[in-house]
Amino acid sequence: MMFADPQKDFIGWDYLTGNMDVSISTQRYMHLYKLVGLNGGELKVSVRDPSTDKWTKWADFFQSSRFKGGFSTEQLRLAYDIHREILKNEIVIESDYDSYEQNYDATRPIGAILEHKGFTPHYYYSGNKSLHIHVYLAFDSLLQADLLVQDQIMQKFRYKKTFMNKFMEWLRERVISCWGTELKEFDKELVRSSHLIRSEMSKNKLGYKTFLGYSYKDVSCIPYISNEENRIYPKIGEIKLSRPHSSQELLEEFLSSLDIKKRISKVKRREASLKHWIDPGKKESLRGCVKFILSDEFGERGDGFKRAMFILCNELRKVLGEGEALIVVKDWNERMGFHVSNEDIEYRMKLKSYTLSCDYIHKFLESLGHKDIDKKCNHKI
Repeated sequence: MMFADPQKDFIGWDYLTGNMDVSISTQRYMHLYKLVGLNGGELKVSVRDPSTDKWTKWADFFQSSRFKGGFSTEQLRLAYDIHREILKNEIVIESDYDSYEQNYDATRPIGAILEHKGFTPHYYYSGNKSLHIHVYLAFDSLLQADLLVQDQIMQKFRYKKTFMNKFMEWLRERVISCWGTELKEFDKELVRSSHLIRSEMSKNKLGYKTFLGYSYKDVSCIPYISNEENRIYPKIGEIKLSRPHSSQELLEEFLSSLDIKKRISKVKRREASLKHWIDPGKKESLRGCVKFILSDEFGERGDGFKRAMFILCNELRKVLGEGEALIVVKDWNERMGFHVSNEDIEYRMKLKSYTLSCDYIHKFLESLGHKDIDKKCNHKI
């Protein structure tokens, strides 16, 4: 049952709607509304069906239910479990050890590191065994850095949005890895802002996700369970933006990491050139699933363009080299009828390279309705 219904589950409906003093449906909706404001006016949400453990398609928070995949205000208020995207300025740390006690232990060192650096973490009990830490960075705090560092950033990045995305991805990786120490293990998938997370005050296995405090010292070694049975209501914390003690230090570390990556990338390119020089006849071949994206058969759908181009740019560079890959992608772009500017394609071609498994590409194609891709692929999943 995705939404509370007084005819089918009066206890759940009564608990969600509450009263004038406490109402999960109202408080959670208003909290999501505030997050929309922090995310540039947009917020993608999905609703989970507890009986099947499946999510609906993502939809914009303000999208009317008359559109396919959207939800009405009333549905969002009465949903048991809502998942939302990570905000542009947000870091989410999730521990997923086997027991609450282990997750409690993992939260303390990363919390201490964050608080020592001047961040303001928001600690939440997930409602099952894990703990979540949310951090919202105040972007204007980066202006504390001196003009020399700010000038370096403006020279490296053509667009402010690109810088913000790259910096936040780097910062998430640094935080989730406990600043590279790997002191404790946290969900690395949350480095990507497109990942789903359970919304505050949403139902989990034992109870609802509830706010615990702004310090790791506020987190109890015993889980704070809130559910229909005990009639304890979850809490929601006021959103506090983080202003780290030294933005200068953070930005210098970020710029240094870019230089290191650039040097590593050059070494890899030289290594690849040397291999080709020694054995020019030995070439990698495109996987069947990548060839399918290049084919006209993929173009019949016309969906998933951004991810398809990301896959092609990433894979073709490895097999053909940047120059030839650029020609092929530009030709594919024209055949598909999307007409992305050549400048944008050239920019995409220079982005960071990833190792994409066949499983990742197959799932993407299956989400667009293309079946039996594994039969067409000449590589193992």
